[in-house]
Amino acid sequence: MNLDENGENIYTMYKRVDCKVKPVPGVYPEDTKVIRQFPNNPLDSLPKLSMTPPDFVPSPKLTQERVQKLSINSEGFLWPEEEKLFLHILKLNKRTLAFSKADKGTLRSDYFSPYKIPVIPHVPWKERNIPIPPGIRNRVIDLLRDKIASGLYEHSQSSYRSKWFSVLKKNGNLRLVHNLQPLNAVTISNVGAPPILDDFVEPYAGN
Repeated sequence: MNLDENGENIYTMYKRVDCKVKPVPGVYPEDTKVIRQFPNNPLDSLPKLSMTPPDFVPSPKLTQERVQKLSINSEGFLWPEEEKLFLHILKLNKRTLAFSKADKGTLRSDYFSPYKIPVIPHVPWKERNIPIPPGIRNRVIDLLRDKIASGLYEHSQSSYRSKWFSVLKKNGNLRLVHNLQPLNAVTISNVGAPPILDDFVEPYAGN
């Protein structure tokens, strides 16, 4: 049990190891492999920089208020012309900046092929959802709309329906949790393993 910033109780619990649903062994299909590639050289599309960068002019994406929140050169490390150049580069690459959830977007399919989850033969499942408490219903709806706007969620017609619910985080925000245990039970496991931690950390010792 934990206390949030308002002093209210938040009950949290981790799932025991014996209750976890693990993927099943099987032959990994060839057509499910993710293709990672560069469709072109990223350096070829870089905009050319001027030797005399112009003064910063706010734009609908990079407003003056947002620039102030970035606290650029707050310690005075950059010279005035260097700061002007930094703002110029930032404005040229403003499409890479995400100031809201709708700006996040997803990975482009020409760089990463769509991810396919390999599964064994099974019967589709349809689970009833856990009711949303009326007190947080509007907040949950707003959260769903944000995820749709960012491209993380999309409308679909499927033979499957899994449970999902919302939990309160320690900072007071909501988090959506999807119960994908039925999917995990029919998913073919990937034999890939994370690197050995000691080998990964050792080169950074003492730095």
